[in-house]
Amino acid sequence: MLDRLNAQLERLRRHPFYAGRLPSHVMSTEEFAARTPLMSRADLVAEMGRPGYGAFAPHVPPVRVHLTPMGAALVPILNSAADLRAIEAACGQHLDACGIGPGDVCMVTFGYHLFVAGLFYQSQMEARGVACIPHGPGETERAADIARRCGVTVLAGNPSHALKLIEAGCPVPRVFFAGGEAFTGNQALYQRVHDAMPGTLLIDSFSLSECLPVARTFPGGTGVHVFEELLYAEVIDPDSGQPVAHGERGELVLTHLTKELQPLVRYRTGDLTVLRHTEPVFGRTVSLPRVVFGRADSMLKIKGVKIYPSELRAVLLGVEGLSGAYRLVVSRNAHGGDRLSLQVEGTPAPAAIDAIAMRFKQQTLISADAIEAVVKLEGTHLVTDQRSTA
Repeated sequence: MLDRLNAQLERLRRHPFYAGRLPSHVMSTEEFAARTPLMSRADLVAEMGRPGYGAFAPHVPPVRVHLTPMGAALVPILNSAADLRAIEAACGQHLDACGIGPGDVCMVTFGYHLFVAGLFYQSQMEARGVACIPHGPGETERAADIARRCGVTVLAGNPSHALKLIEAGCPVPRVFFAGGEAFTGNQALYQRVHDAMPGTLLIDSFSLSECLPVARTFPGGTGVHVFEELLYAEVIDPDSGQPVAHGERGELVLTHLTKELQPLVRYRTGDLTVLRHTEPVFGRTVSLPRVVFGRADSMLKIKGVKIYPSELRAVLLGVEGLSGAYRLVVSRNAHGGDRLSLQVEGTPAPAAIDAIAMRFKQQTLISADAIEAVVKLEGTHLVTDQRSTA
């Protein structure tokens, strides 16, 4: 990895955005983290909003331009021919690992238009000799009929929609690529798909339009493994910006290793994750065992522990009787310490409350003092912090 990082640093020495910002060479990944500044999404949005894309003006012609929403803007994501070939090569190795190749038929039910997922899956399949049906989302009955008539063996799409396709008579695929919603992180949804597709190889994935692809399930691996030929992954403390120990949760930071257009270096994704090193799995050794499970933009400290309110969505996924809405209420107890109550919207069974309490502690490393189910939560705020008024 160090050789790849140094090769990228050398390539970017004279890049208009990075000139003067990056070290020319590092002796370790620790030195890379210490000497290389972090880059935010706001930095990217600002530069791409300048005439001709500012310092990211393409030095070779882009052959594909996707647009991705970032705040109020639709930001162009540029790819050169070499960028697309690198993506196809990396994804091709994954398809090989999954036993997908000529003779397979893939139906893509992700969206197309300006966005990335549909064409992303279509192009990698076609590059490996797989017949591809670019159906897009919706029209379930028609899609299921086409899948039957065309002998679909690989399905790529949203898990909830995939369940509807199976119910409508779509043949059970040999491999299913999930995306668009939490999958392995939502055990109830994952189990429903597993039950509906017996014997199917189920693939979870994580990608960003500006960093594509990031990681996927590899057969025999845990969670998703990072495409290390394309990206270097780190996890930092969102508050201090310093790297966390391996296995601790924090914000995912990504560095492109080969990208020709719009290369990103130590790019803060805003996504919370955990990173672990593993034995090689089809040559990959960096795993995100829980994929991503929240956002790093509203941290607060409770009982001495950093809590990210958005990560609690993962705690409630798949719990029957809940709407998914929740609120943290932080106050002072009689001794002046923090008291933490989790309010959840819905009518869960008592056993579900116990399961939520266990999941909460596993996720945050602290216990909730109370978990309260309410029929309707008023307002949209995730946190009520009463400590300053106590």
